[in-house]
Amino acid sequence: MRLIVLSLLLAAVLGTAVAIPLQGGNGNATATLFGAIRTPLADENATGELLKVDIGLTGTENATYQLVDGKDNVFLPGLYKPLQPGRQLVYFLIPQDDLFKFINVTPDSGKSFSINWWATPKGASSNAVIRYYGISDWLINQDEQGIVMQLRVQNNGTKDLYVSPENFSLVDQWGWFYYPTLGFDPEEIGPQNATVGRVLLGFTGISLQSKPTALVYDYQTANQVVIDLENDYVPLSDAVVYGTAGSSTQAAMQSTAPAAIPSPVTGQAASNNQSQTENATTQKLSSLKDQIAASKARLAGVSDSGSQTSAVGAKLNSSLDAVRARLAATRGDLSKKTADNTANSTSNSTSNSTSNSTASTVG
Repeated sequence: MRLIVLSLLLAAVLGTAVAIPLQGGNGNATATLFGAIRTPLADENATGELLKVDIGLTGTENATYQLVDGKDNVFLPGLYKPLQPGRQLVYFLIPQDDLFKFINVTPDSGKSFSINWWATPKGASSNAVIRYYGISDWLINQDEQGIVMQLRVQNNGTKDLYVSPENFSLVDQWGWFYYPTLGFDPEEIGPQNATVGRVLLGFTGISLQSKPTALVYDYQTANQVVIDLENDYVPLSDAVVYGTAGSSTQAAMQSTAPAAIPSPVTGQAASNNQSQTENATTQKLSSLKDQIAASKARLAGVSDSGSQTSAVGAKLNSSLDAVRARLAATRGDLSKKTADNTANSTSNSTSNSTSNSTASTVG
């Protein structure tokens, strides 16, 4: 039961990561991408991360998937995690901070097809450009959520720009503001399009009833930037994904045999690319399973008192420890009061019994 509840809560977090489903098909089978979330590996020295894609499949029982990034590298799944009939999480081991162009779907029967990936949401003001790359870590317990987001800040002005976590706030569906409790060190960014590398921004104490809908920079100032987490996610255009050939390239790729790699790289290069990818995936699969097991262990410890590898987890654990301490103190007070009341009741009963006995003797 506990695993089912955690899976449902995870689905809720996935919904905040990407709100607009993407869909593609071949006339018979249809695949829907409901969301994707990046999860850091348990090993802090690892350079990669897990990408968990929430996929729904109808019109066919099974399909295989290939994910293509902006450099035309092809990634094969390392694990499938069923959620419901036709709905599953597909795990990919990817380079940290990698961006993607499309995912190719090969059903059990029929032609393969591709679905363009989501564009990276961004917003701009006179002095800053904010790019949002999604959720990189999360933690949920029975009381609250903790979410870590990944973003990049670019100086859009002519003067130095000072940026810190305090510049940001997270807004839920009811307009309630949450403020960062974890994040990057404050930085001063030079003018003329200088950027700070991708940074992490953490929010804890988020109600389980809240669904983050907007990330805001410099709220209620002339430089305010709002990233709409529900509506700023749109699919990449064919021109971005396939180049100037656009949809004609896409059509050509979809007409290939199901086993073909859906990368713009063709001929011997594509064959070599596929072989290298498959060999690399085979070598990494056992490691990936170990990492997933470690991630599951971290998630399983959410409601326990064990150690957490996530900074958000440490924050939530600290909060939970404080709550447990208050509850223990309260229970102690109640126990003491109960004991005192019992003692008083016993004393009064003994006193009354003695008085009655004395009165009887005198009488």
